[in-house]
Amino acid sequence: MIDDLRGFLDALKERGKLQVVNNADWDLEIGTINELMAERQGPALLFDNIKGYPQGFRVATNLLHHRVGQKLAFGFSEEMTDMECVADWKEKWKRYEPVPPVKVKDGPIKENTLKGNDIDIYKFPTPKWHTHDGGRYIGTGVITITRDPETGWVNFGTYRVMIQDKTTLAFYASPGKHATIMREKYWAMGKPCPVAMCFGQDPLLFAISTIALPWGMPEYDMVGYIKGKGVEVVIDEETGLPIPATAEIVACGFSPSPEEDSRQEGPFGEWQGYYASGTRNEPVVHIKTLYHRNDPILFGQPPVKPPVNTWFPIPIHTATFLWNELEKANMMDIKGVYVHGPGNRIIAVISLKQRYLGHAKQVATLAGAFLQGGACTGRYIITVDEDIDPSNLDEV
Repeated sequence: MIDDLRGFLDALKERGKLQVVNNADWDLEIGTINELMAERQGPALLFDNIKGYPQGFRVATNLLHHRVGQKLAFGFSEEMTDMECVADWKEKWKRYEPVPPVKVKDGPIKENTLKGNDIDIYKFPTPKWHTHDGGRYIGTGVITITRDPETGWVNFGTYRVMIQDKTTLAFYASPGKHATIMREKYWAMGKPCPVAMCFGQDPLLFAISTIALPWGMPEYDMVGYIKGKGVEVVIDEETGLPIPATAEIVACGFSPSPEEDSRQEGPFGEWQGYYASGTRNEPVVHIKTLYHRNDPILFGQPPVKPPVNTWFPIPIHTATFLWNELEKANMMDIKGVYVHGPGNRIIAVISLKQRYLGHAKQVATLAGAFLQGGACTGRYIITVDEDIDPSNLDEV
């Protein structure tokens, strides 16, 4: 069982899906190479000897833009089709039983623990990914960990993170996201929000962080369920937050209210394939403790232009959610569901055996009312006959 980023890279190497790249420049070159390889379904990339940085301070990219990496991260066999993956995840979801994380006193992430004047986030070779990005985004393959101040529920999600200075990060989380709701609760109490940001970890942690689990459901517990064992975590003393014991780089600190401190953030090339917004003030995190392993690996998963499959778990999870909700609404004879388009969430395709006049229209109308796959970021809902594979756009 893979437990960290290094084990994942070793597994890709065994499958002939890892390419080491030396002497690349963090300024646009790494981002360009990553995008070209993603478009070509090329191998995962491990950049070393990066311009201006010592050997061993590395960046791993393109881990999840190809089917080998996608299925390896999620525990699917390479032979499974996309619809078989949806069916498997649908059954897992029905049987879900939480497996909480396991607290340990020590782990590889604590090989280097930096505080005070020793903190310098620039020590890692963070790329500038896209030409017009507003700065260097260390948080693309990131999991951002927060705790609800009312219930104690620990959540993690993926939100873009831009370096501001040696000890300050700006992070954008859109309205309604769990981290947004949590930090606003702290600010309403007159407190800064504790935050831990992990910039290199087992890709399954990242994969689960990109999907929308229900409020109150811990992502750590879901990862433990998939793996069949609890994720090992250590507790950061400053924030009290659990961080993956085998992570590569973790920054822990506090996010004050925007009235106290906010910084210019953006623009950033987003999953839609364009710059969705300009520069604006966003909340920040002041780093109090910076952890990293020896010879750390920064995990980069920047958005690339559609139709490249950027976040594999999203179509699998969204299709499963939509399928389950349709069945709960007593929509009969749904044979398959899949989602396509930018960010793998714009186009929902539903395969069904039509039983009565208006059946397909009823299914499509109902699907459009559900948040995932419909009302949130969905733009098109297509119904097809039962002999069409909804994951195959050529058939659709």
